[in-house]
Amino acid sequence: MRLATVRIADPAEHDVLTALYRSWGYRAGIATGSIVYAAMHDGQTVGLVRRTIEDDTTMLRGMFIHPDFRRSGIGGQLLAAFTADLPDVDCLCLPFTHLVSFYGRGGFNVIPESAAPEFLRERLERYRGEGHDILVMRRPATGMSKRS
Repeated sequence: MRLATVRIADPAEHDVLTALYRSWGYRAGIATGSIVYAAMHDGQTVGLVRRTIEDDTTMLRGMFIHPDFRRSGIGGQLLAAFTADLPDVDCLCLPFTHLVSFYGRGGFNVIPESAAPEFLRERLERYRGEGHDILVMRRPATGMSKRS
């Protein structure tokens, strides 16, 4: 297991981090207002995940780890930092089906597609049309106030 430190990236870094995402094969960018968690190892960014609010829905988006650091525990560190900092609200994500147990460790549970907001059902359909095996997961509000 490689240890990393996780920090919240300054919005001024978002363009550089978007380029980094793309160099790892992730095509989405970073929307204005996103909170970006960056995993750092020896001064290098090796993982990213974003918290966004879309249509009044808090989302976990874009969990991506540098290819050389996958399966090293860094994703778990990012997920733990993300959930520890999550406000007391429901949070949804659209992970690959093979990652259900990974996100389950962060308190996310598979929910019926019909329970997802319409914009997410549309996104899910688009991702599946691109050949991705995706589902909807939800982490319920914990009942404990956390910083936002």
